[in-house]
Amino acid sequence: MRRHDEVDSYKSHDFDILLDAVLNEPYKVKDIVTANRECLRAVNYSGENVLHWLAVENHTEGVAQLRSLGSPLPEFALVHALEAGHTEMVILLLQLGAEPNIEICKRSMNNSLWGLNKKTKRLMRSYFSQYGHEI
Repeated sequence: MRRHDEVDSYKSHDFDILLDAVLNEPYKVKDIVTANRECLRAVNYSGENVLHWLAVENHTEGVAQLRSLGSPLPEFALVHALEAGHTEMVILLLQLGAEPNIEICKRSMNNSLWGLNKKTKRLMRSYFSQYGHEI
């Protein structure tokens, strides 16, 4: 885990530029990434890359686009999508190759703090099962 001052120095304008493009001008994203591949690894102050941020916000198109351009898939993007109850995002992240930490996913899904209903939990379990993971 990086210290706050390390994240601060690592954080770059690249995160903001890439996020803005994905949200507002997706046709520019490929050119931005081609010109600067490191922008896919740029993080915000929470340590999230753009793909992670988009996963939390349930922006499936942006996640698919960034992954197709080679964006890393942070482990906690899947956990945070699960906690938010974003069923479409969870299946997309699994399709895109996310490797779940099963114990953390189990705890998150069963944590009453997130308020996932029975139907959502059942869907999540079936999605994970399709990819060979039992939660």
